[in-house]
Amino acid sequence: MTNTRILLARRPVGWVDESCFRIEPCPEPACGPEDVVVEAIWLSLDPYLRGRMNEGPSYAPGFAIGAPIVSRVVGRVRASRNARFAEGEFVWGFLDWALRTVVPRGEGLTRIDPTLGRPSLAISALGMPGLTAWIGAMALGRPRPGDTVYVSSAAGAVGQLAGQFARRAGARVVGSAGGPDKVAFVLERCGFDAAFDYKARDLDEALREHCPRGIDVYFDNVGGATLEAALRHANVGARFPLCGMISAYNATSDPGVKGLQLMVSKRIAMTGFIIYDHVHQLPAYQARVA
Repeated sequence: MTNTRILLARRPVGWVDESCFRIEPCPEPACGPEDVVVEAIWLSLDPYLRGRMNEGPSYAPGFAIGAPIVSRVVGRVRASRNARFAEGEFVWGFLDWALRTVVPRGEGLTRIDPTLGRPSLAISALGMPGLTAWIGAMALGRPRPGDTVYVSSAAGAVGQLAGQFARRAGARVVGSAGGPDKVAFVLERCGFDAAFDYKARDLDEALREHCPRGIDVYFDNVGGATLEAALRHANVGARFPLCGMISAYNATSDPGVKGLQLMVSKRIAMTGFIIYDHVHQLPAYQARVA
């Protein structure tokens, strides 16, 4: 059997394309004392990985040229010499993009509780995307019954959950997404009260239509023009949890954000957050949501 892995071949300038990666065969991992060999089944392809492809400091270590890409992976234990992990169990961890990976001493691996549902949920609704949505929407956004909550990138792994959490809290939830299929998903599958295609609508026009009483909570995944529009339509005392700035991830310069003076006049609380600061809350989140 041949193992395979994916390496970072070059750093992207602007948009990522296939030339940034290299697929190559690699040796089968050996399972030493206390080690665990994991066979990958699902991996999480997250927007923050784009930042790790750049050179320079960030909140997560950058990938080295010629080294494997690493992200959250759900896999099955293929071989184990570690008493904490049995062959055949599902686990998740930050692993190489490879068919099979050895995890020395099993460090960083987490057993997946089969009673919580499908194993893939460990890197989606019951994993970091879910916890990110919960911290941003509930802990920082603090939606109240009757509030209007606007979520950008609403069809994404985080946005779709943030909107559902806010709606369960009694808020009216509006989402924006790119394309009619994503808008339909947000409305029909995620239960948002309203949604619009930001690629086909003027942002101010859409927010006037769907948020006629203004915005009380804006869950920001994209930054840029969308954040600027949300500032214009925010109510006094609005809460803006900032989860990501997708619109700038492939930019080669920083255009900045216009309208920040509205934070003062409207007394807006804008809070950036990184989920690594809240990982300790994952077990409690899983118990509550599952």
